Amino acid sequence: MKVELRGDSITIPEGCKAVIEDGKVIFQAEFKDADYVPKRGDVVVCTYHVPYSTYNKTVTAICTGHRDEYGRYDCFVIYEHGGIIKRNKGIPVVRKHDEYQSKIRLATDEEKEILFDKMKEQRLYWDAKNYNVFLERWRAENNGIYYFVNANFKVETTYDTYSSIDDYLFDIGNYFRDEYDAKSIAMMLVETTNKLQYILLQYHDKLGK
Repeated sequence: MKVELRGDSITIPEGCKAVIEDGKVIFQAEFKDADYVPKRGDVVVCTYHVPYSTYNKTVTAICTGHRDEYGRYDCFVIYEHGGIIKRNKGIPVVRKHDEYQSKIRLATDEEKEILFDKMKEQRLYWDAKNYNVFLERWRAENNGIYYFVNANFKVETTYDTYSSIDDYLFDIGNYFRDEYDAKSIAMMLVETTNKLQYILLQYHDKLGK
């Protein structure tokens, strides 16, 4: 990029804006309102307000790439600046030349970092590869106690030594912090097994075998 020096001034390249950091002039891409359509996984910043009111809102969001029946962009998560993270919400559609509609653009690296930090505070993480937001599950510290449901649907406790068995139980979700949660799942498993047994017996009765 060629920069012309004219005395004490510098010509700013088209489509850029000048930002001074640590005594240096940095050229950054300038975002302009446009008919930008978010793609799946795009991290965007959206600003909108209600006409003739003081209601203004700016959010950073991760888009699903889908619009709902009302024209809103569906999002995996939305962070309302100064608020909390909300999941599976929508942001208004952007319409050209409508000053009362939302203005949307791609988020900067700094804005992405702020979003991910806010998500982390709520134990939420973004899996960019699989386009998914997941909640980090609790796991006991080394030699800490946890509950699990055994093959007879009874709740047991054990110490997590980070062994292959502990890892397996954690990975399949048979790993609980509270005894109440483990017992609730055990009851559901018993009910499901009884239903499955009934279906299998009904099937064999029909076959006559």
